Amino acid sequence: MKRLTARLTGLFALLFILYSFLFAYNANLVVEHAVGEETQEQMTETAATLRKSFMSLDEENIQNRDRKWVGMINNLIGVLNPAERIIIYDMDKRELIAMGNADLPAAPRESQAFDRAWANTTDFKTHDNNSEDNTIYQYTEFMRNSKGDPIAYIQIIRAVSDLSAAQSRLMGIAFICSILAMAVLLALLYYYFKRLSNPVQAITRIVDDLSHNDYQSRYESKGIEEFDEIGRNINGLAENLERQQGQILTQQKRLNQLIDYLIVGVLLIDDQQRIQVSNSAFFTILGIETNDIWGKRYDNVLHGYRLKQMIENCFQDKSNYNDEVYLYYPKEVILDVNVIYIEESPAGPDTGSQVIVLIYDITEIRRLEKVRTDFISNASHELKTPITSIQGFAETLLDGALEDPDLAQEFVGIIASESNRLTSLISDILDLSKIEQDQIGHKVESIDLEVLANGAVVQAEELALRKGISLHTVNLREEPIIFNSEAGRIDQILTNLVNNGIKYTNPGGDVWIILDLMEAEGYVHISVKDNGVGIPREDLPRIFERFYRVSKDRSTNSGGTGLGLSIVRNLVNSMNGKIHVESQYGQGSCFNVYLPMLDLEDNDDGIEILEE
Repeated sequence: MKRLTARLTGLFALLFILYSFLFAYNANLVVEHAVGEETQEQMTETAATLRKSFMSLDEENIQNRDRKWVGMINNLIGVLNPAERIIIYDMDKRELIAMGNADLPAAPRESQAFDRAWANTTDFKTHDNNSEDNTIYQYTEFMRNSKGDPIAYIQIIRAVSDLSAAQSRLMGIAFICSILAMAVLLALLYYYFKRLSNPVQAITRIVDDLSHNDYQSRYESKGIEEFDEIGRNINGLAENLERQQGQILTQQKRLNQLIDYLIVGVLLIDDQQRIQVSNSAFFTILGIETNDIWGKRYDNVLHGYRLKQMIENCFQDKSNYNDEVYLYYPKEVILDVNVIYIEESPAGPDTGSQVIVLIYDITEIRRLEKVRTDFISNASHELKTPITSIQGFAETLLDGALEDPDLAQEFVGIIASESNRLTSLISDILDLSKIEQDQIGHKVESIDLEVLANGAVVQAEELALRKGISLHTVNLREEPIIFNSEAGRIDQILTNLVNNGIKYTNPGGDVWIILDLMEAEGYVHISVKDNGVGIPREDLPRIFERFYRVSKDRSTNSGGTGLGLSIVRNLVNSMNGKIHVESQYGQGSCFNVYLPMLDLEDNDDGIEILEE
């Protein structure tokens, strides 16, 4: 805008200077023309006076120079201007009389100029006098008598002072006036253009801010209604854009949050096969550590031949693909992959065709399916074993073994034992199902943890005595640990863990129940430790699965249903607790349980509060 203002100001200045010089030049011409016309008019008036005097003369009066001639001369003297020279010739070109300023030059009678003037009845001539600074005007005319016959020829010569000095002064005055006027004009133009440029610059700045997504700028009134109206419209536009930008940013933020919080990995690839959009689940599922993948080709980022092949086929065939993909690097996962082709929209932005890749991690689903399959297989096996035993011994009794009292007594004892085992197995399965579905009621009460531990020891004491195992209860606080929780569930946890320790501890071993209070963290800590056979490291992640046994030999020797640890884990989870195991094969195991201390005043839905 400043350059435009300077250009317009300079243009107006040049135009004004040109106008000033043209005005001065035309003024000089007008003055010169006016002086010439005035001079010719005066010379014409002199000629008219002489013309009247010659009307009464004839050639004889002129030749004799009588009284009429003298009268004409007197008339001539009366009209003679000191700046003029009048010369009268007879018809033979002889000079009769010359009066006035003798310094004024006349055309010699023998010259071509005189002949040209003689040939014209009336004529005006001008020429510059080289000796003086003036201009010579010459008027020639034939004087006629009353009959119309030419009787004389007159030359009227007048000198007019040279107008160059006046013209120069006029030009100087015009130049000075033009300079002053130009200065005033420039000041006015500067003020005017500055007044105009301020709103234009303000509008330009705001529009530039809008083009750079800065919608905070506003136009302030400059006192020019036309620009203020434009400014108000631009302010309205800025407010609308700011509001729309806020809505767009809000929607974009919500969309980004939605994409980021999806458990499905999302990947958007453009027609140049470069990654444009991805979410957090994508990196987590595929185990990609860096987030700097925007703009990179997908085949430089993704691993797995089948996954890249599906994307490539989608681009080539413009078709959607779905498949289950196994990846082994950087981590082993099973993926449900959907590759969707999006055609370029003619009415939309010029983004070209795109491909969306949706990746769902089904590793856990497949693992749970395997666990379910294993559970059904193990449950069938565990149920079939006692049933087969019962059926076999019952058939043996029916085939005649009843006649042998000792043998019958032994077989009936085996049948009773297998029946109890089957009942216990079915009971554990039902309990586990209820716990998993949270169908067992919650009863929160004030309990003494050491009392519960001692009760679990009493329940397991007979089994421990049969194997020659010593049971111990250790309270690290050396004072009663009293807190609010669910006594029934804690008792079941302790019973299962103690029985498990007894089963896998060799005769002469020990099982400890260690109690502690983590008051700052709001937990009680229960440890059930043994010095038994221990658990191999590779089996530790699976020991809480239903019917999982470290080895068939341990299953055969220990008895039990194989559901105890699974029941313990589900009970701990139902109480919002934590459990983990530490074990060294051949040296024993330690199960650590952390249970939260509940507040009797915080009664969640579905929890029955018992108070003494």
